[in-house]
Amino acid sequence: MNEQHDEHFRFLQALKEELSAYEAQNKNIQPLILKELQDIDSALLKFQEGSFGICEINGDPIPSSWLKSIPTMKNSEEWNQLLQYGKVTIPFN
Repeated sequence: MNEQHDEHFRFLQALKEELSAYEAQNKNIQPLILKELQDIDSALLKFQEGSFGICEINGDPIPSSWLKSIPTMKNSEEWNQLLQYGKVTIPFN
């Protein structure tokens, strides 16, 4: 793994720990947390398989800057959808 991948891996592990420990007061939030945990597990599995940061659609590398914003990104189309709908990420640092 390179340094950027190491950073993404550590962030995903920390986020998984934080979300796993979170107890939502609002029942509508819990399914969102569970979905995010599934996405995190999928991304961590990709690290083990050596396919983290690779677009599931065309096999091209996903830019590291995109993964820094959304480390669970599965394909480039997700980034395009975010741009299209004007969603922005919340900085964690």
